[in-house]
Amino acid sequence: MFSICLNIVFENMSNISIDTTKLSTKGQVIIPVDIRNKLALEPGHKLFVLASDEAIILQKTASINQEEQSSFLQKAKILARKMGLNL
Repeated sequence: MFSICLNIVFENMSNISIDTTKLSTKGQVIIPVDIRNKLALEPGHKLFVLASDEAIILQKTASINQEEQSSFLQKAKILARKMGLNL
């Protein structure tokens, strides 16, 4: 059922990547290699972190100002709603 929902949600979003990872005992999350390559992420890159009670979204960024934070939050909420998540 979940995969069917994802197919419907991402029907027009072919640039979205989905993978799984797990939290280490140190609270670290490994970003899967395919996603790191797609975003050209390297050690030391900064990520903007947005979290709710149900979801975490990461945004690649060198630095993010207040206006960019607001824009990112709006885009993240739209994407989360399409995925059935609440932010």
